[in-house]
Amino acid sequence: MDKEMFTFYKNALSDNLCDEYKGYWRGANDDKKKLVSLSLIQQSIPFFASYAYNGKGLSREYLLEEFTDYINGKETLYDCDGVHGFSYQLYVDYKGDCVDLQSDVSHFMWCDGLTIEVGETKCPTIYISNKSKVNLVCLGYNNVRVYMFDESELTIDDCDEESSVTILKYSDKCKVGKSKFCFSDKIKEHEKTLRL
Repeated sequence: MDKEMFTFYKNALSDNLCDEYKGYWRGANDDKKKLVSLSLIQQSIPFFASYAYNGKGLSREYLLEEFTDYINGKETLYDCDGVHGFSYQLYVDYKGDCVDLQSDVSHFMWCDGLTIEVGETKCPTIYISNKSKVNLVCLGYNNVRVYMFDESELTIDDCDEESSVTILKYSDKCKVGKSKFCFSDKIKEHEKTLRL
């Protein structure tokens, strides 16, 4: 375990990381793919995102250097939550203009000016963290769930009237906007309390 990963692990232990995750972490210690899979378990994403934002977790630079083969659309991971066939992706400081979202669960960290495009009849879960500023386009009958953290921003650019978007904001600093092409009246925002 290198210095940055060890510091993250030490910080997590000092904050009472549960025994189950200690075991997962030790089992994945020397396998980068397993570590990314661990970070994409839906119960661990809020922890992973918040620690990075607060400077107690892994840095953007570290993730870009050490995990380049597994982020930004280069690798789709499966069954992270133990749900057979579910797909997962992690995007870190992604420089592309648009992501044609194909995975069931996606986490966007430090992304700015990115458009997330959800194709027809998709029901993805999207996590947005670390001051990301992203746009969302829903192209057809969709049921999208978005979890937002820290100072992240979401603009719903285009949303078919048949689509629904449920947004759960875990910080009062999160911002949500809608463009004139957002035709759905099924967009709901909820304020939530972050408990790690």
